[in-house]
Amino acid sequence: HQRAHQDPVALNYTFYEVISAGPSSPAALLSLHRRCLQPGAYSSHLERWLHHYQPSQLLIVDGVQLRSSPAQVMDGIQKFLGVTPYYNYTQALTFDESKGFWCQKLEAGRTRCLGKSKGRKYPEMSLESRMFLSEYYREQNVELLRMLKRLGQPLPIWLRDELHNASWS
Repeated sequence: HQRAHQDPVALNYTFYEVISAGPSSPAALLSLHRRCLQPGAYSSHLERWLHHYQPSQLLIVDGVQLRSSPAQVMDGIQKFLGVTPYYNYTQALTFDESKGFWCQKLEAGRTRCLGKSKGRKYPEMSLESRMFLSEYYREQNVELLRMLKRLGQPLPIWLRDELHNASWS
């Protein structure tokens, strides 16, 4: 993503070099490292939200389900929020084969999709990077599992898969 936006630091390092940067790395690389990895610390972020809101006020949306069944997920969000009048996302969205994701239906069979970056194809992640990230987020993911169970929230598909595939589970 950062390379597509011509981030000069991202252009000079591989993905693995960015995510595995150590404390002695250049400041610009460490900054990119944090920007890439901190958003994935979901349990820490959720813990901060819980300091301000009751668990019943939070809805956790599974990104995999949002990507595959956006109308169904949006219906659930509307129901959770008590939105009226109800907006029919099934009639408003269509899957755009060329983009590879859901877009808004317009008149005359046209569609409007979000931004130029939606549908961007990324190279396959190396096994080395995937293994590094699994290990890097291991404790965070276990904590997220505990937190979601305690809150009575369903586990996102990606978390179930990650914990199932981890060699330590």
